[in-house]
Amino acid sequence: MGSRMAKPALDVGLVTGDAERLIRFYEAVVGMVRQPPIQLPNIGTIHRLACGQSILRVMVPTNPPAPDDAASFSARQGIRYLTLEVEDIEAAVAAVRASGGTVALPPFELRPGRRVSQVADPDGNMIELGQG
Repeated sequence: MGSRMAKPALDVGLVTGDAERLIRFYEAVVGMVRQPPIQLPNIGTIHRLACGQSILRVMVPTNPPAPDDAASFSARQGIRYLTLEVEDIEAAVAAVRASGGTVALPPFELRPGRRVSQVADPDGNMIELGQG
C-alpha cells in the first residue's frame, strides 16, 4: 500500500472561465460554503467551496480554458461527473433550474427508497443528485 489518506474526504477541481457563476450555483443548489480563494501567480485563482471536509475547487486559469465539446458526459474518459447526496431532491432540482443549470434527467426512483436525477451546472459539468 502506498499511503493512507490524510483526511476522510475528497477534494475535486473544476476549471472554468467564470468562477462566480459556478460558486453561486453550488451555494444555491447544495449549500456549499465559500472559503478564501488562493491566488497562484501566473497560473490563476482557485476559489474554494466547503462541503463537510471536502472542498470543491473552482479554478480560473490565467489563460481561459476551451469549452468541452463532448456530446455526452460519458463520451470521454476521465472524471466526468460528481455525485451529491441531498436531503430534498425536488428542491435541489428546482434550485438547479433557478441557478442557471439544466436538468438532463428529472428525479426518478432508481430502486426502492433511492431517487436520483442528472443535472448540469452552468458550465455543463454533470452532477448526479441522489436522495435516500
